[in-house]
Amino acid sequence: ELWASDGWRVMSAESAMIVTRLTPADQRSALKLEGHVVNTIVHCLRCAIDGELWASFAWRLWELLEPISWLTENAENCQALAAGGACKELVRVLVMPEWDGDMSPRGFSPRGGRVHCVQALANMAALPACLAALQGVLIPVAPPEVDVGGCLAW
Repeated sequence: ELWASDGWRVMSAESAMIVTRLTPADQRSALKLEGHVVNTIVHCLRCAIDGELWASFAWRLWELLEPISWLTENAENCQALAAGGACKELVRVLVMPEWDGDMSPRGFSPRGGRVHCVQALANMAALPACLAALQGVLIPVAPPEVDVGGCLAW
């Protein structure tokens, strides 16, 4: 069946993220995605973090983090993202070193990516699935030019 193919899932996720980017800020809380589309977006995030191709497509973190953070403005999307493991994946991005260039290589968070991770995690933090992913996480906090060894703990 077409709807079950990886290609269809990729197109659905990409289309949903384009719609999310085009949705005015004051209307994002009304933007609710189907659960299977949210799960696909989380899978794409995991592939981007791990540097894996999926459905012949190489995902980039900078393409995913902003729409994910905006999708968390809807409570039902938050539930679906948290249930699909997005919190754990966002924490993985949050602890990566941040890349200052235009296109971050594998293993680096894109410039500005941490802001989107924090926003998404803050919107989902009260959900049990997200709390479990956040417990015990240490996040380095220091200006890029100064290494003071500081950490922020959840």
